[in-house]
Amino acid sequence: MSIIRGGVGHRRPQLDVGIENLHPDPENPRLPSEFQGKSESEVIEALYKFFHLQELAISMFENGYFDAEPLVAIPQSLPSEFKGKEYQELNTNESYRAFISDPSTHFIVVEGNRRLSTAKLLLSGVKKGLPSLGEEQTWVREDLAYLPIIVYPERKQVLAYIGARHIIGTKKWDAYAKARYIASLKEDHKLSMDDIQRTVGDTGNSARKIYTCYKLIEEVEDEYESIDSSEAKENFSFLVLATGQGSIKDYIGLPKKWKDIDFDINIVPTDKIDNLKQLFLWLFGDGKEVRKIIKESRDITNYLTDILRNDSAVEHLKQTGDILGSFERSGGEDRLVEKYVKRANTNIEQALGMLHRHKTDEIKSELRKLEETTKTAITIVEDA
Repeated sequence: MSIIRGGVGHRRPQLDVGIENLHPDPENPRLPSEFQGKSESEVIEALYKFFHLQELAISMFENGYFDAEPLVAIPQSLPSEFKGKEYQELNTNESYRAFISDPSTHFIVVEGNRRLSTAKLLLSGVKKGLPSLGEEQTWVREDLAYLPIIVYPERKQVLAYIGARHIIGTKKWDAYAKARYIASLKEDHKLSMDDIQRTVGDTGNSARKIYTCYKLIEEVEDEYESIDSSEAKENFSFLVLATGQGSIKDYIGLPKKWKDIDFDINIVPTDKIDNLKQLFLWLFGDGKEVRKIIKESRDITNYLTDILRNDSAVEHLKQTGDILGSFERSGGEDRLVEKYVKRANTNIEQALGMLHRHKTDEIKSELRKLEETTKTAITIVEDA
């Protein structure tokens, strides 16, 4: 059964729909790849395993479902007469409104899969570790039996909402989930990168950056079957950070400007593909015998960027995996020390403008320490 609350203007209608007619999205970008396209029970199991539904379950056990957070859904099987039409055309279409409010219509939830799965698990009572709904929670059962949803006719019409919410908005997905979503817009919905950026409200080339990294993983998987890419997907942000560095772009043959990347071809030139493999091994290892040498993000910005500017340092890193020794060979330590000193100087210059308002004992003590540290540093650099 569905209870419809009509949309006004460009607003989509909101329904209260029986939970048995609501289904989690098997194309959810947050799902691990091995669960993409799986059955409803497998998708729910993956969401329970990887996305910490316990806290949501406790909240629903205590409070029921918060109607202020409706799910976003599309009909599971949209009749052909409604396909390709914008909501504005369907807003006053009585046949469409009758279809979505029909108790036999089923929906795919494209936003709110964690909430839907939690409600289903609570009602089923089959998952150990979740609260059990007893007689005193009968009201919770009744509350979860119907959930509020906002209805979009087709998946393509909800793309902008999901992108704005999870790519640049306050409910951001992890980096690889974003990349998979951008890939679906590009490859499944055939949107250009300019259209994707407009769709998700991206003004800083974030979509291009993460899609580039998504394609880099694909190229490694295609060229080197022996490399396990799961670590790259789990720590995808390392790859995003690395490809933002000029020397690393040069090393794997990426254009300096993101807009100059041609996604219709392999984005790494043939003569640089082994460099891409080497970068992956440094960042992520091969999942078997070769261990990664990059332990944290600052290893990329503080060391690897300088190493890749020096052929001798690169060769040393390949042969030994010694990132600090390779860094010393690169001559990068001079630049690193200079960066630290400049940063300290900039910080104290910024503090000067505010010191007259903060003459505390703690600040005076820190300034005396700074004075001693500076004297020691000057003595070291001026020591003949």
